[in-house]
Amino acid sequence: MNVNLSKIALIGALSLSALVSTAASAHARWLLPSHTSLSGDKAHYVMIDASISNEIFAPDKAFRPSTKGAEYDDTLLMALAPNGEQVTDTIRAYYLKRKSSAAVKLQQQGTYHIAMTQKPMYMTFYKNAAGERSRVFAKKADANLPKDASDITTIKTISTVDTFVSHNGTSKPAQLGQGLELSGPTHPNDLFVGEQARFQLLSDGKPVGEGIEISILKGDTRYRNSRGEIKVTTDKDGFFATTWQHPGLYLIETSQKVTVNEAGVDVGRYALFTTLEVAPE
Repeated sequence: MNVNLSKIALIGALSLSALVSTAASAHARWLLPSHTSLSGDKAHYVMIDASISNEIFAPDKAFRPSTKGAEYDDTLLMALAPNGEQVTDTIRAYYLKRKSSAAVKLQQQGTYHIAMTQKPMYMTFYKNAAGERSRVFAKKADANLPKDASDITTIKTISTVDTFVSHNGTSKPAQLGQGLELSGPTHPNDLFVGEQARFQLLSDGKPVGEGIEISILKGDTRYRNSRGEIKVTTDKDGFFATTWQHPGLYLIETSQKVTVNEAGVDVGRYALFTTLEVAPE
């Protein structure tokens, strides 16, 4: 029997690509700040809502606390202060069924980088005896798979879900240094209709290469027949640009396939969900 190894390899690569695409097409994760700019002599609080939904910034599914049955989670969110240090105050996110909600205290002057704690998520895809594809949220070794499961693949995803809030003026935001995230030259709290914004996409603190597709989606999608998604791609140094047409809150979303040297993991993926606010002219 003649076997075309190149064809088999291509089919395998396409299958893995399809699985990564399936993982990427899951509901969006997002943070919604009550404000992106605050001023005043005293410390301020900004409210942060966190949810998972198809309708951007319309809460649907809250993030369950790390302790089963708990009403809140002190590890869901973190913040980097303008001085680059992690905020030490407890950021308590309450589980409110359709959203998680927390208050972040802004004491320093400058820009805070607020994000969900980056915890790996494992998804194992498989086919059952009927050839139907399904998935479970676990590694292969921990997944309760049917005995007849086949074509088993585990994907590890690390998501950056973040936003930026400035207190009494802006400063250069501190970087997380892990996964995907945005950097300047445009400041994330200095965005106006009619002006071009230029960002650099970083992966583990380094510029990504050329050709990473980025989705720019204005919020309140439930009130539009068309989602109105804008797509741009990075250049060789990881830069991309867009000119804002409308004021409001936007979700910047992208993903990248990465190499993972971990037993039982077949594919690695970074994902990014960044909330930005654009002001009128």
